[in-house]
Amino acid sequence: MGAPAKSVLSAMIVDVHVHLSSPDLVADRSPYLKGEVGLSILYAEPAAKLVGTAELLAAMEASGVDKALVMGFPFTLEDNAKRHNDWILEECARYPGKLYPLAAFDQRAPWALRHSEEFLSKGGFGLGELCVYDEGLTKPTLENLYALAALCREKNAPMLVHVNEPIGHAYPGKAPMEISQIMDLVIGAQGTKLILAHFGGGLPLLACLKKNVRNHLDNVRFDTAAMPYILEPQALRLGADLLGADKFFLGTDFPLLKVPRYQKFFSDAGLSPEETEAVSGRAAAEFLGL
Repeated sequence: MGAPAKSVLSAMIVDVHVHLSSPDLVADRSPYLKGEVGLSILYAEPAAKLVGTAELLAAMEASGVDKALVMGFPFTLEDNAKRHNDWILEECARYPGKLYPLAAFDQRAPWALRHSEEFLSKGGFGLGELCVYDEGLTKPTLENLYALAALCREKNAPMLVHVNEPIGHAYPGKAPMEISQIMDLVIGAQGTKLILAHFGGGLPLLACLKKNVRNHLDNVRFDTAAMPYILEPQALRLGADLLGADKFFLGTDFPLLKVPRYQKFFSDAGLSPEETEAVSGRAAAEFLGL
């Protein structure tokens, strides 16, 4: 059976948060885990799934996804980051207009800015998912992110950053992060096309603080990655009421979850057809020029 029929309102589906693994990483992750704190936190357990291109394309076809922002992992070792991000570039070049490559790496690495410049010069679409799992957005980490944001601003490239809620249950990949740190990132990255993963760690719900929060969000968007695991659907309803549905982008964190799980989440949130259209792809396509 082919892709599901699309209504006029869902003519464009864009997934802004997809993780893709090279064949050698899928075949045997153990060599990559050595010296890689971020990767080990998420993928040391064999049950943590890694997928290659064929599986991603099959999932996109099954769910009617037209375009995806593709990213790797927060490698700390430069050789690992370069090898995997070069592969991401080459792989996405095989599917122009469908797969868009982002560079993932440990944003604290001393080579991060140089690597980003090289990646974007080779045709990379943006940077992400930039992650720190073993600590929060400390001042040195934020300074590195500001430099990367300035580069993205200069190149008109998006930057997708991992953030998470500061309270609630612990899980692999949840960093000790404060809302104030997330807000510092937003302010320091003004003018950059910034996508904050995982509902921005709850930041959208503080948009009622107009002068303190909302006035800084013109170029900030929030993806839905892992929201069904972490938040009640009402959170998205409130976020859309406060900021407008165009501020939120479908991000599956694939292979963690697939599109139908989010479609149910959007329905449970009470999004209108027009709001669902925006979140599912229209807003991302407009913001990112897809």
